[in-house]
Amino acid sequence: MQQNVKTFQMKQNDTLPTLQVNVKARGCLDSVIPFDLSGVTACTFSMADDCGNLKISSMPAFISCYSGGSVQYNWINGDTDAPGKYRAEFELFFSDGKKMTIPTLGAIEVNILKDVNDV
Repeated sequence: MQQNVKTFQMKQNDTLPTLQVNVKARGCLDSVIPFDLSGVTACTFSMADDCGNLKISSMPAFISCYSGGSVQYNWINGDTDAPGKYRAEFELFFSDGKKMTIPTLGAIEVNILKDVNDV
């Protein structure tokens, strides 16, 4: 499973853009191909601050493209109210009872920037 995870940045209290990740796999001759998510029955999203305190815990996330390997989390009010650096991950649950965490190594870096209008 390959990861090309970059830092995701957004402003404090924003709920757009959504966080979308494209899950990749290795195919024939070591080519990179979308991971087929057709066996996924549920997807969750979690995010913790740099001390390990959970800001978002196992909230429902979505498969935006099963054949293209795309998962996304739609931010809700309160998710981005505290500026700072966070580590995030998706958990995929498969119909055969197996579970996979994305990314498989490390975490998605989320940087919530202070809003200049915050008073």
